Amino acid sequence: MIATAWFLAGLGALPFVVMALAGVFWPELAVGQLGGENAFLGYGAVILSFMGGIRWGRALSLEEPALAGGQMILSVAPSLAVWLALLIDRPWSLVLLMVCFALQAGWDLSSARNGLLPSWFGRLRLAISLIVIASIALVLFA
Repeated sequence: MIATAWFLAGLGALPFVVMALAGVFWPELAVGQLGGENAFLGYGAVILSFMGGIRWGRALSLEEPALAGGQMILSVAPSLAVWLALLIDRPWSLVLLMVCFALQAGWDLSSARNGLLPSWFGRLRLAISLIVIASIALVLFA
């Protein structure tokens, strides 16, 4: 299961890397074939919403109602934040996307350290988040 999760997470990070590199080195391809920054932001919104869904699912399995409720409330924050990122202009849209990924990674890492999530999941989220954040920074500063 762990190897599968790493493989799939790596595949999930691949569009960020491809779109960022295309935007820097082949802008015509990035805009014409890959959808440009709108597609980049949209994909980020999808992935952060997925990450929130993971946390919602985890909250459903918690026995302590107060903890589960708090986790469920926090789990919708990524979707709402990236929805806002889709509505605002560059560079703030990219900055917000980057901040959201950093906050999600921090939350996942903290939850893995305190036993709310498996320890391997924290390492996975940190590694993949660094790749995604670097890709966003490349788009932002290119």
